[in-house]
Amino acid sequence: MKKIIPNIDALNIIEEGLKSGSSVRITVRGSSMSPLLLDGVDVVTLNPFIREELKVGDVILFRYREAFVLHRIVDIQGYSAHGGKIITKGDALEQREEIDFSDVVAVAEVPKIGLIKLSLRRGRIFINRIILHFSRLLK
Repeated sequence: MKKIIPNIDALNIIEEGLKSGSSVRITVRGSSMSPLLLDGVDVVTLNPFIREELKVGDVILFRYREAFVLHRIVDIQGYSAHGGKIITKGDALEQREEIDFSDVVAVAEVPKIGLIKLSLRRGRIFINRIILHFSRLLK
């Protein structure tokens, strides 16, 4: 039986595990990283990280506006000991977030799903959007 606990408690447990050097597996929640990561379907492994090893393309868990977010790094602006910014974006979103290195909690190990499966996911999302659009028109 799965045990469901509040997000804040789960995130505290995740942070404690990462601080001890352990990796933590979580089920993805939300659609901002679709079609690569699907809500409630995909599982990622969160790993401790070394700041200087973060790179564009990495998917990271970070603190943002009193929440925790899992998005991709699209730009890194400086690695200085006193600064530097990371720009992130969800694969399915246009908006970007600017965060400090200190906001990063973990780097995610994303499952390799393959091009065929990714194409099928994209097709399903496209069809769902068409259905939603026409259902709104019919109301």
